[in-house]
Amino acid sequence: MMEPGVSEDMTTRESRGAHRRKTGILVHGYNLHAGQWEDVTWGTPPERIGRVPMGVLVAQSEQADVMVFGSGASEKDGLLESEAATRLLWERFDELAGFAVFKGWETELTRPPAASRFRQRIESILHLDRTSKNTRDEIAHAGRVFIDRDVERVILVSSPTHLPRCLRDACAIYGEDGDLSGLLRELYAAPSITGYPGYTAEDVAIFEPPHRPDRPGGVDSRVGANRRTVKDHPDRPVRPDRPDHPGADLSRVVARAHDIPENQRERFIRRLDDLLQEFEA
Repeated sequence: MMEPGVSEDMTTRESRGAHRRKTGILVHGYNLHAGQWEDVTWGTPPERIGRVPMGVLVAQSEQADVMVFGSGASEKDGLLESEAATRLLWERFDELAGFAVFKGWETELTRPPAASRFRQRIESILHLDRTSKNTRDEIAHAGRVFIDRDVERVILVSSPTHLPRCLRDACAIYGEDGDLSGLLRELYAAPSITGYPGYTAEDVAIFEPPHRPDRPGGVDSRVGANRRTVKDHPDRPVRPDRPDHPGADLSRVVARAHDIPENQRERFIRRLDDLLQEFEA
């Protein structure tokens, strides 16, 4: 990140070489009807920085060329998520200096005319996503914005309880779309401190596909057997290298839970809890 007081010319010459790679930031939206929306989105100075201030910090430190605010997934008081986040940013812009991570930027944030230039710069790179309905949509939408603006470096910003999935989805989406595949070359993630109320990063469950031969399910000799078809799951691409029989592959079993209808999930969780108790887990 660029240090306060160091000019972009110095950063370009000394750290980035002759070619300055354009940078794009995606600040993921947070459902407007979710718990503690403003706390998650903004945070509490000096230490609990939220998604929006973290996006501003990364954008300024990395001299970003575009910053996308997501999304259009929810609406409240006539504003979509991206619009509400933007309004919050301008309403509390003068409070950015209260976050410890902005130490060294006090002049740029609080004293005219530097503060006005700082705000104008953020305004000039801000792009509001008003159409996306979920995380994957946000990533794809931002990817198209980045490609249109010749972005080469992508930085995702979200809560630590959300960001692992964002990075996974970005790797998948940009990897599957040839037009966006160049964005994989430099794909980074910057977590805020704030997360889903009552949860931390430790509550995020991650199940990697089996890959170690010294563990059960590490090598599946039945690859090719009982393959899933489009008819089974028309909303998912068929992967011929993945058999339907899960063996000891917890990652695929857990992923299927997303297919359970909302009105049946509580019953499923009760039965799953009973099963886990049976196995003393």
